[in-house]
Amino acid sequence: MRIVRSLLIFAVFLGLLPAISLAADAPKVCDSCLIRVDNLDQPIKLAGNWQFTRDDSPKNKEVDADTSHWKLAKAPGPWKNIYDDKKNFMVGWYRGTFEFNPELQGKEVVLLLNTYMARMDVYVDGKEVFQRPHDMNVERYYSIQAAPVRFKVSKTRHVVTFRVATPLMAGVYGLPFEMHKYDQHDKSLVFHQVYGGEARVIIAYSLLTFGLFFLGVFAKTRYPLYLWAGLGGTVIFPFFAAPGDYWLKLVAPEPLVYLHYVGLLGIFSIQMFTQYLFHEFMPKRNVLIGVTYVLLCGTIGSMIVHPNLDLFQLVRPLLLVLVLVASLPNFTMAYRAIRAKKTGGKTIMVAALLLLASGFNDVGLALGKIASVPTISFGVGFFMMSMLVIATRIFAQTFMDNKSLVKDLKSMNDNLESLVAERTEQLREKTLDIQSMLQNMPQGVLTVTADYNIHPEYSAYLETIFETKEIAGKNAIELFFKDSSIGSDALSQVEAAVSSCIGEDSMNFEFNSHLFVTEIDKTLADGRIKSLELGWSAICDANDMVEKLMICVRDVTELKRLEKEAGAQKRELEIIGQILAVSQEKFNDFIDGSLKFIEDNQNLIQGSELKDLERVNLLFRNMHTIKGNARTYGLSHMTNLVHETEQAYDELRKNDEAEWVSQSLLTQLDAVKVLVDEHARINEHVLGRKGPGRRGSVEKYLMVEKEQVESSLRLASDVDQNDIVALRGALNQISRTLNLIGTDRFEDVVAGIVDSLPSLAKELGKEPPVVRIEDRGIVVRNQVSGLLKNLFTHLLRNSMDHGLEDAETRQAHGKPAAGRIDLDLSVADGQLIIRLRDDGRGMAIAKIRERALGLQMLTAEEARSAKAVAMMIFASGFSTAEQVTEVSGRGVGMDAVKGFLEKEGGSIDVRFLDDTEANFRPFELIITLPGKFAVPSDLAQRGHAPGMASLNAAAVAG
Repeated sequence: MRIVRSLLIFAVFLGLLPAISLAADAPKVCDSCLIRVDNLDQPIKLAGNWQFTRDDSPKNKEVDADTSHWKLAKAPGPWKNIYDDKKNFMVGWYRGTFEFNPELQGKEVVLLLNTYMARMDVYVDGKEVFQRPHDMNVERYYSIQAAPVRFKVSKTRHVVTFRVATPLMAGVYGLPFEMHKYDQHDKSLVFHQVYGGEARVIIAYSLLTFGLFFLGVFAKTRYPLYLWAGLGGTVIFPFFAAPGDYWLKLVAPEPLVYLHYVGLLGIFSIQMFTQYLFHEFMPKRNVLIGVTYVLLCGTIGSMIVHPNLDLFQLVRPLLLVLVLVASLPNFTMAYRAIRAKKTGGKTIMVAALLLLASGFNDVGLALGKIASVPTISFGVGFFMMSMLVIATRIFAQTFMDNKSLVKDLKSMNDNLESLVAERTEQLREKTLDIQSMLQNMPQGVLTVTADYNIHPEYSAYLETIFETKEIAGKNAIELFFKDSSIGSDALSQVEAAVSSCIGEDSMNFEFNSHLFVTEIDKTLADGRIKSLELGWSAICDANDMVEKLMICVRDVTELKRLEKEAGAQKRELEIIGQILAVSQEKFNDFIDGSLKFIEDNQNLIQGSELKDLERVNLLFRNMHTIKGNARTYGLSHMTNLVHETEQAYDELRKNDEAEWVSQSLLTQLDAVKVLVDEHARINEHVLGRKGPGRRGSVEKYLMVEKEQVESSLRLASDVDQNDIVALRGALNQISRTLNLIGTDRFEDVVAGIVDSLPSLAKELGKEPPVVRIEDRGIVVRNQVSGLLKNLFTHLLRNSMDHGLEDAETRQAHGKPAAGRIDLDLSVADGQLIIRLRDDGRGMAIAKIRERALGLQMLTAEEARSAKAVAMMIFASGFSTAEQVTEVSGRGVGMDAVKGFLEKEGGSIDVRFLDDTEANFRPFELIITLPGKFAVPSDLAQRGHAPGMASLNAAAVAG
């Protein structure tokens, strides 16, 4: 106990008392003012008193800089107490003058500076030769702790200055601090690289790996020993990894310094591990030490965001003292464990001694009392490794004990014969139940014996799947895999796996389960292809030996078809959503530009059979432009393929060995063109966005909202791919959405024409009519919108001119002053039918007959048919108007209507609404178009109830 107390007092003394002033001890001799270098056969040791200043001025690097106010600083050694004001500062400049033997001119030298994670700039005669964290100027030998600075001796005298910036206030922290001749095979440089660099990296990631492993073990076992072993390995990681120069390429040195010391929190896990290892617990002390660790490490950790040099200089020594003091109880616990012959006692004793020895070494180094190599990391690393080795040994022993226990339990089970007999009877009863299930279950189930033959007991549904009753005793390999999609290599693996499993321990099945094919496409005798899903299971006996293999077969043909269809529709919806995000004008410009670039690339490729760098650069530039534009507009489906093509061009640019293969380049280019054409097709034919632009926003011309497209996309992504009912429902919903894209409501199509009727009525001296539209929830493809506008421009004007009477005439016959025009839409026999009628006086049959006979366009026999007379209104040049006006009289309106319709595969007919032979007969026009132009839709979801739409032209006029 006296030894422990002495160690404790010594640690407190080193950590808490201020460093003894170095000013009194420092010799007055300036060792760096002139350092003679006669030869470099041996390293030149540079430790001593160096010119030093904390004034951070760029002039300090100059050869003729004024050094009269500079101090002398011990190097290696800390900055504390160099200045009488005791202020903390982060930047220090060192200066040394080297006198080289003339024979050394032209030689390269390496200056080793151990500035421990600090920012460092090194100047030779005012010229910067090294900068950390940016330089790696010695290729193979770049140490984490000792940075090698390489320069060439160009004259007999060189002034070397180096600027060090670190919150440690350590300057030249420790050894090595020397000059070497440069030799890439210098073993001492290799040693410093391994000791200060690679070894620390290896320790860091080894501890992290084992720490994560034991955290996983703890998650399964809930044994605290593994928890503290895991925490120790993971939490200590920054202590070893942060000083790495590879991190300095990514993170500033100062945060790494603070993170480095935060990692010391992992040492608390060492103490807790030791307590659990030896079953000696100190709860109150643990709480006190643990809280102190957290407070000190948390304070330093906060400096990553809010640096505080003064606070860091106060907290850091306290943390180092805590590490040493809190580790002392490990000695007493290890000593008692050695006497009690407990596992790990000697290992912990040795590790604790090394940890304290390395800790006292580094405390003395930090205080400037000694000049040595930093060792604390290896003391901590040895203890952590020892801890993990002990944990691994305990884990392995536990595993062996459990295995022995399992063996004993198995032996006990072998002796329970009566229980086995009882279980056998129960198994027989269950077998009968299984046989009944096999006849009724809607799934294929069979078992395979060692000779690959199918056992006679199989589910009846298997015959439905394979459409044959010849299953029992048949070779399973032939039944499943003949005329299937798997190749001979995969088939050989399945056969080998079956052979290696049946009759062997069940472990063989686990080892070979990855060789069993789980999905095949089977071609039946009539050429149909079925997609089958296979599930393999082992049937074992009481000794855990595989007797047979059970295969569950599921017909997923319909499911695969639906999945493929859903995937295609989802892709089209995604492309639609991306196109809708781009204005019509910009999208058309993008398509036109892309096709032009593709055409240019095609000409470039076809124009040469040899590789030409200028030509390749043009190819790359064109494809890069397409990709950039596609990415700008968010067209991700296009971006990926274009990027691959661009990479192929880039490889031709950068790799001299890459060959120019015209056909391969053209094939790649064709794939890009197909994708561009697909986007153009969807934009023009699905969305109906033709030409350079349309008035109004895109949504005005769609019968489906963007939100509905996005909803369908979510539905396609979230649907359970194994639920065929849900998949069908999703496909139906997506199909409805796709059908609505590129459609218009009929009333929207004719709205402009209806809006123009009031002015026409005024011109004719009539009242504006009421137009009623019965759409029955039917919308029309916008490809036919232009046709319908042309048709009803003539038809509605014709109703106004020839059908509806003026207000006085109508009122005289008991009708409202304003006339009415009815439009009715329906779909029948695969055709879109639009009926038009008005409540005017009807068709002037007598007048039409008289005019047709006068023009000899009908014979007397033909004129007796009212239907033949009525159809004359569609004859070219025929009109009943007395004079030509702006509205009618030229005889081209109804003829044009008929021509428009016939061009699109449609027709127009007249149907009378009575059987009288009066001079004026009520009638309706029946317009017929191919059913492809009509789409049923649930317009109620969009705020428009399907059915009757009444448009009062007079109201529009007002």
